[in-house]
Amino acid sequence: MKKRYQIIGMILLIICSVIYDFQKPEETIEETIEISYVTLEGEFNTTGNYEFEGEMTIGELVEEVGVSDDANLDVLNLDKEVEDESRIYLPPINENAISLNSATLEELMTLSGVGEKTAQKIIDYREVTPFECLEDIMNISGIGEKTYLNLRESLCL
Repeated sequence: MKKRYQIIGMILLIICSVIYDFQKPEETIEETIEISYVTLEGEFNTTGNYEFEGEMTIGELVEEVGVSDDANLDVLNLDKEVEDESRIYLPPINENAISLNSATLEELMTLSGVGEKTAQKIIDYREVTPFECLEDIMNISGIGEKTYLNLRESLCL
């Protein structure tokens, strides 16, 4: 009789496990598309917040948005990935722009608000890490967003 209860118990266990398997919710895999945005300023055909999906380089962004005829594309690293929630400024062509990556101490000192110490900090910074975009100048101590906004039209890479 004990064996009979064991067999009945095993049958009930099998029935319960089969029923449980049918009641499991199906796993759904949702594909999420990441929406990013960047603030465009200057000589872009579209300025303000621009939304895009996935990853994009600055070169792809320039192709998609377009730029004016006066745009100075030399200030942008077109191979760099666009960072979400970043700001990209594209200045007009300025024949007298000072190159962050090659200007001398004296040339840098001609910039408004840049003295000898700050000019030397710029040179020291670029020897370790070349400037990839104009905004990188804000990585130098003493140059914040306000100073950058005043200088950006006078700079190039």
